[in-house]
Amino acid sequence: MWSDGAVPADTPDSDIDLVLVYQRATVIFALLVLITGYSFWLTAGHGGAGLHEARSVVWTQVIFLAFLKVRWGLLDFMELRSAPTKLRLLFEAWVVGVAAFLILTAWFVA
Repeated sequence: MWSDGAVPADTPDSDIDLVLVYQRATVIFALLVLITGYSFWLTAGHGGAGLHEARSVVWTQVIFLAFLKVRWGLLDFMELRSAPTKLRLLFEAWVVGVAAFLILTAWFVA
């Protein structure tokens, strides 16, 4: 289902759009756009304020979504998905550590 390579030269024009849809980068990009819209909805007074959630809960959701986007962006667009194991573990630890620090800060400040 996923295609990580370039579109072959002998692909008919009618199939090029279908091939692009099934590329991992296209799907990840669409998910990043959707998550950005959802995060905006949460913080612009629509989602979190409408649900009467505590600010710390809303900011926890936004920070989590932001670091999910960072992780997907770096794994797929900076190609860390195929990086050596030690580098990838360092990156994953950085994402978890910084996200946890910011979430804890949001809870203590609120």
